[in-house]
Amino acid sequence: MKECGVDEPLSQWFSDYLTARSYRVKVGSTLGDERGVRCGVPQGSGCGPVCYLLHVDSLCGVLRHCSPHMFADDLCVLRAGAAADLADTCRAVQQDVDAVVRWSHDNGIVLNSDKTKLLILHSPYLNPSCSPEPTIVTHDFSCFHNSLFSCQCKPIERVKCITYLGMRIDENFSWSSHTDYICSKLRVLLVRFYHLRYRVPISTLKRIYNSLVESIIGYSLDCYGLTFKSNIEKIEKLQTRFLKLLVSNKTKNKYKNDYYKLFKICKILPATLRHKYLFLVRQHGNQESNLYQMSHNHGTRSIAAGKYAALRVSNYYGDRLIEKRLPYLLNTLPVTIRQEKNKNKFKRPLFQHYLNTYLSNFCLYK
Repeated sequence: MKECGVDEPLSQWFSDYLTARSYRVKVGSTLGDERGVRCGVPQGSGCGPVCYLLHVDSLCGVLRHCSPHMFADDLCVLRAGAAADLADTCRAVQQDVDAVVRWSHDNGIVLNSDKTKLLILHSPYLNPSCSPEPTIVTHDFSCFHNSLFSCQCKPIERVKCITYLGMRIDENFSWSSHTDYICSKLRVLLVRFYHLRYRVPISTLKRIYNSLVESIIGYSLDCYGLTFKSNIEKIEKLQTRFLKLLVSNKTKNKYKNDYYKLFKICKILPATLRHKYLFLVRQHGNQESNLYQMSHNHGTRSIAAGKYAALRVSNYYGDRLIEKRLPYLLNTLPVTIRQEKNKNKFKRPLFQHYLNTYLSNFCLYK
């Protein structure tokens, strides 16, 4: 707490709160012997998570070559490097991993090496090669005492796809694995919806859809929504199957050949448009300093419409940059929506714009 700037009397209060605690185990009606708690915080306490965050606050300071990203007890470290210098990049990462092992030992935290994975992100057109195969090891602290002599520690497993904070990240950042993962979860829910269709009112079914299905699709959609169109279409086809259960049989038969119109009837955005909506809402007010309106020595239509200058790119990866996507999407909006500074007043007109304007020309099945 002193390292984080928390001084007395608050630090002394926490010291008294955590000191002289004990526990014992109960099995049936039998109680075990009482034991003193040497470290840790009371399980389920309100201040427990705060104490943990204070305890691991200094962890990021030991990293010298990688950028740390922490969420609760998960730590992700990133290091960028050229494909030709993969061996040098791995050596730099190894130094930071060793620093984390030392810090964990000194601060009484056990590092779970079995759950630690190595993922090398690269373009699908460029397969990084290194001879021998790059290895990174989470050494035991005893290995450092004997200067890594006769070390038997296993290297970190290299994987092509990993689940991090509920998202499947593959080595090419294509999001194909993540969209397949979402589709598998939606198919399970779809079976439940077929059974509920005859047991609950449609209004109740819509609420269940908004709470379950939309939450699954919308989780980090502003990120994975930049994947290939073929991946998003898989989700949209499943969305359509859900929507056919959210309307009456009369309405479903009426739009039998135009099921995409059910999105407008149910006031639900397809994944493609919801990605744009969430992306613009998330970025609203964050990139104002990087946006500037077009200016030339002569007048143009873009200048008259108050449009923003978009980054020129030459490949698919450049098209997914925020510097390119944000001004491009803003330029497609009406001036009244594009120039709205209040975020709450920006969201509702934006949703209605996509619902009314884009869905009128949107066709799910090409």
